[in-house]
Amino acid sequence: MGNEEYLTAEEYPFEALADPCDPFQELSYTHGDLAAIRSKVSQCASDAGVPDDRLPKLAVAVTEIATNSIRHGGGTLRTWAQDSTFLAEFRDAGYISDVMAGRTRPDANQVGGRGLWLAHQLCDLVEIRSTPDQGTTIRLHTDVPQ
Repeated sequence: MGNEEYLTAEEYPFEALADPCDPFQELSYTHGDLAAIRSKVSQCASDAGVPDDRLPKLAVAVTEIATNSIRHGGGTLRTWAQDSTFLAEFRDAGYISDVMAGRTRPDANQVGGRGLWLAHQLCDLVEIRSTPDQGTTIRLHTDVPQ
């Protein structure tokens, strides 16, 4: 029996993400830029006060999200610090139709589909906004101790 109140991805009313705080860093990327993305995020996260022991976890999450984004032709990376959080935002033209993407553990025999799940495990918060006409925005949040 189905739930009559269940909304499909086309019907789901996403709340818009707030604009990044100034100052923010921006980098356009495409095929071959994965090392530059990782380097940029690592340097910006370190500058923002992300502890050294959190940087490898953030690097794995960034690699997973950036690799998928590059598969869709590349996009734009933005990084900034806001309050006590470091944010890395990826924007591309891809579309994620599953509103639960990354929120359930992938099956052991599943091919692919682990990147978003890993990001959810390694970051303090992952926000996803995706529409067919505007593409996808993924924000990775990492808390910075005060």
